[in-house]
Amino acid sequence: MEEPKASGDFQYLSGFGNHLSSEALVGALPADQNSPLICPYGLYAEQISGTSFTTPRSHNLFSWFYRIKPSVTHEPFKARVRSNERLLSEFSQSNSTTNPTQLRWKPVEIPDSPTDFIDGLFTVCGSGSSFMRHGYAIHM
Repeated sequence: MEEPKASGDFQYLSGFGNHLSSEALVGALPADQNSPLICPYGLYAEQISGTSFTTPRSHNLFSWFYRIKPSVTHEPFKARVRSNERLLSEFSQSNSTTNPTQLRWKPVEIPDSPTDFIDGLFTVCGSGSSFMRHGYAIHM
């Protein structure tokens, strides 16, 4: 295998916690802002953060991505056909499956009569059993 030739044209990005940027095409990164109304080359601006929302702002870590297609446009989920019957990944009694396709809910209808906080709650989803004291529920 041939050794790559050294070139002095490389600009390395170094340092932990620094604000770094790189671009595949010259001018692909917006100048002086992160999320312009219209990105160069028709790209979509997305911010990704793995930091908890309770973390102080000065400690937040995030990355800006400029994508050709937004991350929300993905193909519908297709279940994989099992080729090995001896490998299992689901161990619950119901042997239920989940669909990772992104969902969107319509807004909740506003009641006609005055409603307090408790009567306005509704269950969005859940898993497990309250009788077994094992699982969760999400109410809004």
